[in-house]
Amino acid sequence: MERESLFSKISRFNRDITSNLPEDISFFKKIRVFFDFVVEWKFHGVYLLDYIQYGFYWKTKPERRKYFVHGRLIEMMQRANNPEHRYIFDQKPEFDKKFADFLQRDWIDTKDANLSDFIKFLDGKDTFFAKDPCGMFGLGVKKVSVSEIEDVEKCFEEYKKQSILCEESLNQCKEMSDFNDTSINSIRVVSFVRANGEVEIIGALLRIGRKGKIADNFHHMGIASYVDPKTGIVCTKGLDKNNDWHIFHPDSNTQIVGFQVPIWNEVVDTIKRAAKVVPDMRYIGWDVVITKDYKVELVEGNPGADPDAEQITTKEGRWPYYKQYLDEL
Repeated sequence: MERESLFSKISRFNRDITSNLPEDISFFKKIRVFFDFVVEWKFHGVYLLDYIQYGFYWKTKPERRKYFVHGRLIEMMQRANNPEHRYIFDQKPEFDKKFADFLQRDWIDTKDANLSDFIKFLDGKDTFFAKDPCGMFGLGVKKVSVSEIEDVEKCFEEYKKQSILCEESLNQCKEMSDFNDTSINSIRVVSFVRANGEVEIIGALLRIGRKGKIADNFHHMGIASYVDPKTGIVCTKGLDKNNDWHIFHPDSNTQIVGFQVPIWNEVVDTIKRAAKVVPDMRYIGWDVVITKDYKVELVEGNPGADPDAEQITTKEGRWPYYKQYLDEL
């Protein structure tokens, strides 16, 4: 990937600042904001996206220091997670192998499979998901209709060249489907394995897709809202990447605020058990689906879980809360 030039960075900064500050802001005010950002980036690990989405140009220095910015996310990953085991979470096939006991779906890694395995996988399925093994943010995922595959052998060979992971289509319980039935709506649950080996649930988000979309990811135009980790109740309005807030889902009109995530105790118990499978990967954001028969399904684990949606929806910096667990190590 070609590196972004300094001129491009300045231009992008100007566009973002212009769209987020009052229209009548002076040129000199923009210059001042720019140098303020440079200081934040250089000395406090604040990336451009942090500065914009957390509204740092409106915040005091003490308020800014409470935010879990990108530099601190890097610190969290370096101190809490063993880099030798990160591949288990970065490579989707490795995750499915390691956490097979927590999956409720059929899957096949085409890299290690043959045509007979693929044909057996397709048997009885109407659809499945073909995933780039290294995909992120809901990208690199394609929903495939089995009836539309004209040449099964050719399809398999193309998947094998790309090491595509094929997974059975997930289903979801009625309460989650009521928000949007074209995507599987999930819960992001953040866990931390403490110094004494106990697992703490330190954050949670409800993630809801939009009509016609197959992914619920916040970075894929989904809606996110904060969930109280103790009760499983949604306690903020939903927010999308356009910075629009929603009390009700804009497509289905299902109420978001106050929603009780089903079988929350089972969700917490499952995550606490999963977190102990690779205990030296202490900081993980787990994506969870509640199936139609009310079982907890792990979708994936993210060792670099960005708390951006959590901080934006709660309108508060969460670093002091997260830091207390990191300081135990």
